[in-house]
This record gives sequence, C-alpha cells and structure tokens, in this order.
Amino acid sequence: MQVLNPNDVKIYNLTHGKSIPDWLSDRKKRLLLKSDVGLQKRIQLIQEFEMPISSQKIGITPDKTHIYVSGVYPPRLRCFDTKQLSMKFERGMDHEVVAFHILSDDWKKIVLLQSNRYIEFQTQDGIYYKTRIPTFGRDLCYYNRAAELFIGASGSQVYRLNLCKGTFMNPIDTLSTGVNVTHIHPQHSLLMLGTDRGTVECWDPRSRTRSAILTVSDAKNITCVKSNKILELGVGTEEGQVILYDIRSTKPILSKDHYYEKPINSIHFYNSDSENYVISACSRSFKIWHKDTGKPFTAIESDEDICDVAWYEGSGMFFFANEGQKMKTYFIPSLGPAPKWCWFLDNLTEELEENTENVVYDDYKFVTNEELDSLGLTHLIGTNYLRAYMHGFFIDMKLYREVKEIVNPFAFEEYKKGLVDKKLQSQMKDRVEVKKLPTINKSLALKDMHKGSKLLEDDRFGSLFTNPDFEVDEESEQFKLINPTVRKHETKSSEFTLYNSASDAEASEEEETVAQVKKVKRKREMKLVSCENESALYSKKGSVATSIPLGQRLSENKTVDSAQTQLFGAREMKVEIREPEKKSHRSTRTEEMKQHQTERRQLGRSASGLLRKQRGKFWRGRKVG
Repeated sequence: MQVLNPNDVKIYNLTHGKSIPDWLSDRKKRLLLKSDVGLQKRIQLIQEFEMPISSQKIGITPDKTHIYVSGVYPPRLRCFDTKQLSMKFERGMDHEVVAFHILSDDWKKIVLLQSNRYIEFQTQDGIYYKTRIPTFGRDLCYYNRAAELFIGASGSQVYRLNLCKGTFMNPIDTLSTGVNVTHIHPQHSLLMLGTDRGTVECWDPRSRTRSAILTVSDAKNITCVKSNKILELGVGTEEGQVILYDIRSTKPILSKDHYYEKPINSIHFYNSDSENYVISACSRSFKIWHKDTGKPFTAIESDEDICDVAWYEGSGMFFFANEGQKMKTYFIPSLGPAPKWCWFLDNLTEELEENTENVVYDDYKFVTNEELDSLGLTHLIGTNYLRAYMHGFFIDMKLYREVKEIVNPFAFEEYKKGLVDKKLQSQMKDRVEVKKLPTINKSLALKDMHKGSKLLEDDRFGSLFTNPDFEVDEESEQFKLINPTVRKHETKSSEFTLYNSASDAEASEEEETVAQVKKVKRKREMKLVSCENESALYSKKGSVATSIPLGQRLSENKTVDSAQTQLFGAREMKVEIREPEKKSHRSTRTEEMKQHQTERRQLGRSASGLLRKQRGKFWRGRKVG
C-alpha cells in the first residue's frame, strides 16, 4: 500500500506493489510469496483485478455488488464480484468495446457498443442479440422510462432503439457532424448531447424536440457531460477544462483548467452537508476541487494514461481504467468510509495513522558520533536537526546528502568506479587463469594442479613449496626405488596454464601418462647373460666338460659375472657368484659361548640332595641300615 498526502489529504493506493506473472507455475508463485517482502506486504483488494494489456471502460452496477471492466488485448469483458472479492466471469469479444451500459440493477443485463458498428446485448447466459448501426458509434445512454437506447455516432444523427418493440425509431437530427457524448438527466429526463462543434444540445425525449443549444466558449469538442441535482450541469472539453453551468443560463458559473491540455473523460459530483466537490479526470491527472470556489482539495498524478473513472458513491473508493495492466484502486477516507464489502480498510488506515511515528524515520539517516564528527556537524547536537537515538542521532536525509556532497564531492565518481571494477572482475573470472609454479617441488605442484586438490592454497603445507629442507631429490636412489615405473620427464616452461575445467586437466594428464608408459615398454629390451668363459657353462652334449659336476664347474670359474638384465626404467640388477666367505668374528664368538656353557654344566654340582631327607633301609619289617 502506498500512502499519498497531497494538500494534507491522505490517499491510499491499494494496487501499489509488485504483481506475480500469470505464466509462472504455482510452485514458483509460492516461493516468490515466501521470499519477496514486497509481495508479502501488498494488499490485493480484488483478486485478478487487471487486464492483459490495458483497460478502457469501467462501471459499477446500480446495486453496487459487481464491477464491469472492458479492455484489450484481445478484446474482452470481465465482471468482478465485490462480495467474493474475485472475478465472476470473463467473456471474449470480437471487437473492442467503445462504451457499455448496465440495463438492470444487477449484473445480468448489459449492452455493449463495439468498434465495428455493432450493438451487442448480453445476459447472464451470454450473447442475446446483435444489431448494427449505419455509422461508427461513440457513446450510448439508456432512457428507462421509455425503454429506449440512444446511440451517438460519427454522423449528425442520434439513433433510437426501442427495446420493447425491438425496432429502430426515427433518429434525432442534430446540427453537428458528430455526437461524442450522450447523457440523460436522471430527474427530469432531459437528453444532453455533446457534439464535435463545441455545443451541447438539449432534447426532450418525449416530444423529440430540441429544447436549447448551449455554446461552450473556446471549445472545439465536448468530451464529457454530467448533470448534478436538477439545474446544474458540468461540461468537459477537449482542451482539459471543466465548466459548470446553470441550465437556465448560457453564462458559466465556474471554469476549472487541468493545465494538461488533455480531454476530460470523467466528471462526478460529490454532495454532502458540509462540502460540495467536483471530481474530474483527464488522461494525466485526477482532481477534486470545491464546486463553489474552484479551490483544489486533492489530486492524483498518474504514471499511466487514465481512460475512465468509476466512483463507488457514498464512500471514498475510486476505480481507474488506465493503459496499464492493473486497474488502479484509490481510497480517500476524507470523502467517506470504505464500502461494506471491504470494511477492513477503515481499521487498516487507522492503524497506519497510529503508527505514523515509525514512518517518520523513513526520511531520516542514522549516524554515529564518529560519522557526525567526520561530517563536521557536531555543532548541531541539541538542535532540531538531530534527534538522539541509542548510540547516535537521526538526521534528515536531504541534509545528510547535501553535507556528504560538500565533504566528499567525488564520492559518486568513486562509487561508479567501484561498480565498474566489480563488473570487470566478474568478467575476468571466465577467462584463462595463469599460475606460476614454485621453484621447490615443482613436479609435485604440477601434479597437484592436475588433480585439483588445491594443496598450494592450503597454509598447512605452505613450507613444502617454500622451504628448501623439504625439497625432494629426484636423482637419489631412494626416489628411484619408490618411482621405478615411469621415467620422469622434465617441464621446460616455468609457467603452467591451468584451465578452469578440472576434468579436462585430469583427462590430458592421464593420456600423457599412458603414452609415456607405452613408449617405455617399446624400448624395453632384455639383455642376454654375458659370461667370459661360455664353454664352461654351455658346452655341447658329450664333451668332457659336461661330465664335470655343475658345482665344480662354477667353483673353477670364479671370475664369472652373473647376468646383467635391464628390468624396467633405468635400473640394472647384478648377481655375482663368489666363494663362500669365511666365518665372521661374530659367528666365532657364538661358538665359543656355546662351548663355555657346556663345560660349566659338566663341572657344576647339584644341591638337590642336601635338602632331601635320608630314608632307612628295611627288610622283612626290620631296619637294617
């Protein structure tokens, strides 16, 4: 809800806020309602109170229970139920609706004037009857006492259609070339026709005679005619003026200009015991002003062109048909209470009036003592320009911005520069990232980049690539024993280009490894056993050497080098057969200890007999020793 306060009159815009697109799924709509604060705080007085493109005409039934709206595109007619606060039905049209009139007190009967010269009657079941007029229609009105329909068209004639007989009656001939507006006074049934020559012709529908002609000064076209009470008449011109007349005189009572030079499309009269107002609207503005003095009461400036205005009489509710999708709904409590079907609006506006102290802070900026000192505004402490709150002050937003510009005039330029830098940095992320390899453990860092483990970025292993004590010596024997399978190929470039895609880097590393293994396998060669005295080992069958045992042959050939075979990688394994070595000092010492222990066992005497008690010898029951 948006609260406007022109001329100290509060106006509540009930359709202000975001709208949810119809093409979204129900699930996405629910997620938007949960996440978006603007959608949660909006007030949807009538559901789907909108048109696909724009709305053209709007009207309220006499019993004030339904609202009819015509719009485009495609042309359609919608009816909204105020009791259910939702749309009752929608009907598609063949052509755009120029004007419509509700024939019954409820929503069941309506007549539509279309742009293709057709007049269409609709009931609750749909289209009831269609008929065509000779020229293009501009407006229509209904005379309920004689059940006649008057249609103003582009020609000089006003067509009469009798709904009781179902036939066209003799038309009314005017002095103009076109009738823009038709209006019947609800009390004395005077037919008023606004023409394109700047005149208002008054006719008596009973005798079909012209009663008077009112010439509006400085007017080319009459775009709106509205009666008030019995003798008052309001006329709207194409130049944006509203002129009040007494039908007994040709002199205007009061003239009000909208100053937009746009045609007046709607006029209403508000009468109460205390004040009388005139409500007029053009395509750019909606104004309420005093009928006697012309003094403005309040006004609304619309962002979208206003096509028609419907006033819910007896209340402060207004509905706008405009060039936007939403039909605007405004509530002015000063003109009257809310309608019965939306009684909760009165309580809502009262709560907003009670909480005005919180709304005041929307136009203020909270600053601390340090910020106030930096701005040089400490001398304002204690004045009305600062309001103490908690650990700082509230300062007027306009004053804060002015002082900020004076203190730092290049703040906006710096802000723009920062936005440009952020934009460039976000675009740089999509480019190729170049990283330099460390001088220590370069191969380990290269392997880490391929795997994507981010070891270089971890602070716990930072010394592994900076401290020389942790450098791995790839030429050492220990390293070659741990990594015997693939020969290490050195990288010639000091920089490594790493693409963002980790999968591509891993695939390329795997392909290079497989290719290197295949290359090593192709170069692998098994070397034969080399021996200086081959005849001693490999002799023909039946020779003298074959009769000698193998152990004797090997003992005689002490200088034989065993096979030298290149297994894989850069390693060679050498096996030598030598004479048995002499016993070492350690084995001799072991034998001496064993001999010493054996001698001690022989010389040692057991003490087990000393503790055992000597038993006597007996024979046939007598002791003999």
